[in-house]
Amino acid sequence: MTHGQVAQDPEVNRVSECVCLRLAKEFEQARNRPKDTKGKTLPIPQSIVSVYGNIRQLLEDSRVVLDQTNMVLVPLNNTTVSSWLLRRDKRKDRDMLLQDTVLPEQPLPAANTLLAAPVQHAHDVMTFEEPENCEGEAFPRQRTLAANKQSGINPPFPPLIFPPQFGPVPQFQHPPPFLPAHSYLHSPFIYAPWQQALPCPDAPPLQQPPTACLPSQPRQRAWRLNKTAQEDEELASRGEPPKKRLSKEQYHYTCKQCGQDKSKRTGHTQVKGRWYSPASGLSLEDWRNSLQ
Repeated sequence: MTHGQVAQDPEVNRVSECVCLRLAKEFEQARNRPKDTKGKTLPIPQSIVSVYGNIRQLLEDSRVVLDQTNMVLVPLNNTTVSSWLLRRDKRKDRDMLLQDTVLPEQPLPAANTLLAAPVQHAHDVMTFEEPENCEGEAFPRQRTLAANKQSGINPPFPPLIFPPQFGPVPQFQHPPPFLPAHSYLHSPFIYAPWQQALPCPDAPPLQQPPTACLPSQPRQRAWRLNKTAQEDEELASRGEPPKKRLSKEQYHYTCKQCGQDKSKRTGHTQVKGRWYSPASGLSLEDWRNSLQ
């Protein structure tokens, strides 16, 4: 659409096509094209549309031309002019390639005659064999889990088979105490919710981690410290230097009572902005109770 009017192709009107051809030839050079408000040179299709619109407006304003001639210029836009230029370039390239080329002339095939009435084709009637009715012969699925829930009986576990040298399976009223993660490698007991195995006679004896004089700490931190001590002992037994770890040996804050660093390694801890020192003579639990 161009100002509310349907844009047409320049080939629709011979006069419009001649004007566009003259403008396209003139605007092949960039110096002849008009410029926009910012001083930038317009492309060829936009330049043709701009000048063509001015010519069309002058034609419509001329009463003499309208009264004495039947000249009409169709409305154009950038899309129709761009497609028209592209078709002209393709047609020009095709004509150059087909120069001095004689195309074979083949007569057109004869036209098919239409029949007055449709022809009835004798197709074989397709028959389908219906499957046999097997209603009521399907085997009902046994829902063991749903039946046990309704009856209140838990499904039994499969029987456990042990070698004869292990003896009968002992029964425990309570699970065994918690074992640290490093002791599972050499632990003779393997606890499960439904069974308990006896120790194997060929298993190595349980190796207890070296007990260091550490203050009461969380279970996870104590396990990591024990594991670190074991690694250092193994490196020392092989004559290797201890492994370097990212840990602060010296802290900026020192305790005024004992003069040691305020860290968990020395037994210091902080609760509500107040520090606990082992040199105070109170246990950690008594000190926490005294704060309350």
